[in-house]
Amino acid sequence: MTAPTDSRGRSEAAIWQDVEFGNYAADLDLWIELANRMGDPILELGAGAGRVTLELAARGHRLLALENDETLVAELERSAHQRGLDVAIVRHDLASPADLRPPAKARLSIGPLHVIQMLDGGDRPALLRRLGQVLAPGATIALTVVDESTLLSAGASASQILPDMRELDGWVYSSEPLWVQVGDEALRVRRLRERVSPEGRMERSVHDDVLYRVTAERLEQEAESVGLLRAGRRRITYGPNDADSTVVLLEVPS
Repeated sequence: MTAPTDSRGRSEAAIWQDVEFGNYAADLDLWIELANRMGDPILELGAGAGRVTLELAARGHRLLALENDETLVAELERSAHQRGLDVAIVRHDLASPADLRPPAKARLSIGPLHVIQMLDGGDRPALLRRLGQVLAPGATIALTVVDESTLLSAGASASQILPDMRELDGWVYSSEPLWVQVGDEALRVRRLRERVSPEGRMERSVHDDVLYRVTAERLEQEAESVGLLRAGRRRITYGPNDADSTVVLLEVPS
């Protein structure tokens, strides 16, 4: 698709993030709770266009935001500047943890929206080890994984799922979840993306997100293997048509 920016100059990637995830709020109370408990700075892994980072920064927290997509980095920089928020943004690929050198030792690191599942079993332990090295002693790491036990119940009502929609500058954007394919190693989530121009021209594409499968127990075991400590779990319930998530809490030894 040709990719118009909107009146705010946002890229296509930032627009689709807003369409598909802008209304997600079920996890925000947990990130706010952890941020208030642990203090600043807070390191967000895979911050995207800033759904969580900007929410926490608006509440007075100091954020270190990691994101690899240059268009999303630019959008986050623009949004933080326009709102006068305290956000340090670092472009970083989570699959290259040796290069992770945040400008301060965070008290809390969060990975919303299953960002840890963008890495496979070969890459996750290396990132966990590096987090243990760059975070403050006693810091908390909170990572979200799909609760696969709820996938079936979510899929059973797939016919009732309405597409995510936005109207931006006269363009109507729609993103409809089609299916989740469960493979031996990964989950593939397919969406039908459509947008209609102000003149009525429709453009369509298919977009796949791939998440590597990992249970909460497996993630905890990987964390222990690199010297991190288990610190509990929390549950996030999104709604009747979406799979739930488990937030794995880990602690950096003091």
